[in-house]
Amino acid sequence: MRHLSRYVVVCFFSVLSLRMVVQYETLVDKYARQKKRQPEYEMKTFYGQLQHIFVVSLPLDTSLCISEPTVHILASIKTCKVERSNAALDIHYYSKLGGLDILDIMCIQCVVGRISCANNSWAIIDRSGDLARAFYVPETGDE
Repeated sequence: MRHLSRYVVVCFFSVLSLRMVVQYETLVDKYARQKKRQPEYEMKTFYGQLQHIFVVSLPLDTSLCISEPTVHILASIKTCKVERSNAALDIHYYSKLGGLDILDIMCIQCVVGRISCANNSWAIIDRSGDLARAFYVPETGDE
C-alpha cells in the first residue's frame, strides 16, 4: 500500500468555539444490524454540533482512479442525542452529545437555533421547514 501523505493536502478549521448546531441529512442502512441482509438506504435527518471543517485536496492519481485533481470538504459533527420532539413546532430536545460523524459538507442542510432549558438540556429550534430537506432518488438499474 502506498503512503498517501505526500500527495494529500489537508486544511483544518476548528469551529468549536462557535457552538454551532446544524441540521444534516444522510443515508442510513435500514438493516445495518442485520449483517447478512442486503443494505437498503433511507434518508434520515440528524442534528449536531459542528466541530471541525477539513479541506482535502487530492491530486491526479490513476492508480487510485482519480482522473483529475479534486477538492473534498468534510465536516466533523457531534450528534445531538434527541430525547424527545414536538413535531408540530419542530422543536427537538437533547441534553447529551453522541458520536462523531465525518461527512461531506453538502449533507449539512442548515444552521438551527438552540435555547437552554431546565435540567442542563437544550431545545433545538428548527425553522427551516420542508424547504431545507434533501431530496433523494435511489438509483435504478433502468438507467
